[in-house]
Amino acid sequence: MNRLFARPVTWDLSGRGLGLLALATLAALPNTSHAQGVTPPETAASRAPAPVPTTKVLAIGSFTAKATPADWQKVLPDEVRATVLLYLDGKIDQWFVKQDQSGVVFLMNVNGASEARALLEKLPFGPAGLMEFQLIPLGPISPLRMLLNNPAK
Repeated sequence: MNRLFARPVTWDLSGRGLGLLALATLAALPNTSHAQGVTPPETAASRAPAPVPTTKVLAIGSFTAKATPADWQKVLPDEVRATVLLYLDGKIDQWFVKQDQSGVVFLMNVNGASEARALLEKLPFGPAGLMEFQLIPLGPISPLRMLLNNPAK
């Protein structure tokens, strides 16, 4: 009988935890061979960024030069009612007044700046020429994809 197989093989793993962790880590890493004919793995820097979908629009409204307090106070009750309706319809998620009270800021639930513009231009201050909006489309922070094990392609 061969002495090599005469007794069971046992491994003493005490004190080798760090070495095993290193081996497991190396085994989990992708093959990074740069031999001829082998394509190196795609890096985050070499991939084109994924398009960022618009999930919200930040609408920053400012009174125009034409908007005197006497002018906008006449229209304000109708403006507030129309704004509340957009909120109740789910189009305005959050609303604020600028600290200097020179306008408003809305965080809107819309598909893009064009939808936001169409809704905001219909508010009473719009046709009266009393307020203009800067529209900023917002979306998910796309570099967070780098944290995923299997990034979207």
